Amino acid sequence: MKLDQAIQQHLEKLPLALQGEVLDYVLYLEQKTGKQSPSGSERRKSLASALEKVAAMNPYAEVDPAAWVREQRDERALPGRD
Repeated sequence: MKLDQAIQQHLEKLPLALQGEVLDYVLYLEQKTGKQSPSGSERRKSLASALEKVAAMNPYAEVDPAAWVREQRDERALPGRD
């Protein structure tokens, strides 16, 4: 397996927010090594392409929004209700 394929497989397993952090880190490394940062339009195209891939994966397809909200509320301590 090629390195880029291995990175892609691991990247696809991460939540969307962490995928954004990976992109930020890659851009930082490019800047650190002196590579030319992509122009604004190139970066927008790249971001749009990445977002289209994420949308195609449909990462939240199995999430029930009502169940998620109930779960979040259960874990939160309510003031004055110990």
